[in-house]
Amino acid sequence: MPEARFQLMSTQGSSAAAIYNRKPQRITITVPWSTYQELLSTSDHQGRSLSNTAAYWLERQAELLKHKAA
Repeated sequence: MPEARFQLMSTQGSSAAAIYNRKPQRITITVPWSTYQELLSTSDHQGRSLSNTAAYWLERQAELLKHKAA
């Protein structure tokens, strides 16, 4: 489904697509209780917000998946 959204944006011109790609996007997810507790503990320990910690974890996982695919 993300590909369809990108294709929609890319038809509006390359500058619109470039801006769309750089802008952080807000999502809502449901995680297991244990994952939530680990996120909360890590964010408290590091002095970061819960959403910042979750975003960091997602970015790291995306990087690992990208390197495995290469």
